[in-house]
Amino acid sequence: MRYRELKGCVSSILCLLAAQIVWGDAMRCGDRLIQVGESMAGVKATCGSPTDVQHSTVVSATTTGIGAGTRSTTGAEIPVETWTYNRGPDQLMVSIRFMDGRVVAIDTLHEYGH
Repeated sequence: MRYRELKGCVSSILCLLAAQIVWGDAMRCGDRLIQVGESMAGVKATCGSPTDVQHSTVVSATTTGIGAGTRSTTGAEIPVETWTYNRGPDQLMVSIRFMDGRVVAIDTLHEYGH
């Protein structure tokens, strides 16, 4: 009897851990799921305008060998936007980072909205 209860408990815990891994980089807006790779336009159409937007850039450098030990490095600035969604006092806020117009990270912040 105890073995069956323990087995059920372990199965439940494993399912919850697997769900955390799968849903870790996702955010639900209504009945739709936003995931890594989604476009800015798609997120805005689904979730509405964010509460806060931060703009920055990162430089992507590529070094290539031309020959006989000669190297050439070229860089390109990639636009980065971080959108914060405040979903009210009963839910944790969510930060979505976009690089070059696509979602690259979705993070649940450790503070409730207001």
